[in-house]
Amino acid sequence: MNTLQKALTAALILSAALLARPAIAQFKQTIDAATIGFEAPSTRATRQFIYSRGTPLEVVVSIEGWFKVRDAQGALVWMERRALTDRTQVQVGAQPADVHAAPDAVSPIVFRADSGVILQLVAPPSAATGLYAQVRHRDGTTGFVRIDALFGL
Repeated sequence: MNTLQKALTAALILSAALLARPAIAQFKQTIDAATIGFEAPSTRATRQFIYSRGTPLEVVVSIEGWFKVRDAQGALVWMERRALTDRTQVQVGAQPADVHAAPDAVSPIVFRADSGVILQLVAPPSAATGLYAQVRHRDGTTGFVRIDALFGL
């Protein structure tokens, strides 16, 4: 490859990098108490996992009647489109998360949510809350948790 070709290749790569924008993740949640994740977009495909109601899932691919989704552990499955709804739930990641009374680390801890616990999203992060989202536990307790501790945002 000569110098001109190298320069053009470098310019193309740089242009592509500058134009690339990060994708905004789309999340859905399961509707039914037991929602099946399939290996392929067909109800005749192998059943891989069963998810409980309210489980947040990241949409990776969307085709007619089906979503390919990723769960909090990274598993990829296909789900019927009608089995999912817009997200209002988040899931605590691999480590337990402290839920605070206010959107800062020095405020009192209201409760600690274990890994995998599903919480209702009350309010997403905002300019006022910074890196914190407001959540509600199923027992009704509310508080603020850092968004890096959650899957589904």
